[in-house]
Amino acid sequence: MSCATVVTALSAEVSRAHLQQAFASPSGKLTYSPELIIPEPNDPTAILLLSNAVQNLPSRIRACKANAAVLQGSVSALRTFVNEQEVARGNFPGPVPVIYSGSLERMEEIAQAGAGGILVSICDGQEISSLSDLESEAKWKEICQLAIQCGIQPVPEITIGHVTASKWTEETMEAFVDCFAKIIGADPAALIVTINSESDDQESPVAIPPVNKALNRRVPILGSVRVTAGEGRLNEESQRFKEAGFSGTLLRSDCVPGFRMNPNLEIVAGFWAHCIADLKSTKSKSFSFRAKNNMEKNALTNWANYQQSVIESGALGDPNDSYSIVNEAAGEYKGFA
Repeated sequence: MSCATVVTALSAEVSRAHLQQAFASPSGKLTYSPELIIPEPNDPTAILLLSNAVQNLPSRIRACKANAAVLQGSVSALRTFVNEQEVARGNFPGPVPVIYSGSLERMEEIAQAGAGGILVSICDGQEISSLSDLESEAKWKEICQLAIQCGIQPVPEITIGHVTASKWTEETMEAFVDCFAKIIGADPAALIVTINSESDDQESPVAIPPVNKALNRRVPILGSVRVTAGEGRLNEESQRFKEAGFSGTLLRSDCVPGFRMNPNLEIVAGFWAHCIADLKSTKSKSFSFRAKNNMEKNALTNWANYQQSVIESGALGDPNDSYSIVNEAAGEYKGFA
């Protein structure tokens, strides 16, 4: 075995360890990783402005303590994002691991640009229902093996329908992880599960398959959150994945209201900075718990004292502060409503 091969294999193992640590919290808290879609303009002026916006993006993502970032865009944008993070190395919060989800035709360049892994859409993102669907598709296997050869980790994403998800068991999820481990040669750094609704007008939440604790300790299982933020929806959907046993969430670009019409990186950066910080905030959660328990007493004479206790606790922030676009009680950003 050549020295270069050994170094590449070691790099792949280090990447896997970093990603697994990022996607799974030791304390059991849910992890949050945003999907960042970076446009690819052709106009020279737009390219220059975009480069500046990309350089400002990582610091906002680090500041809100996101666990990782899934970046879709050019390899050049990936390189800019990763290079900016070098200034944070050795500091807190440090650089966030980056999963690349753009074109995978230039795998070596992606690895050299600093990606820790790539997102591999199994069966090109088509819905699957059983292990036989994986075994009949060869393309994703070749991509996973090529990524390992380049020293980065493949992070598989499976897409299933609402009905399929309602039928899957803990054993089903474990069987899929075993299948990926067999192909990759080791447990994947994580597994992303995306669940499609039964129809576009489905009003009820999609079913979420259960994940047992033993599997989550082995491989972080992440759920795709695609609800539009506002009115507590993002927090509620994330908590549904946690209750099903998932270790984290991948917050897709669909969560950003109006993103498809105006993919402004400054707006996107501000959205995720506020949103993830509040999803992780213990202040808003403790406030919600105290509010529920105090209100259940139905003692109107205690209302004035309760208001004062909430203000003094700081749960609502400084009373002299201006209006906030952050809905702390729901743990969400209220902008773009």
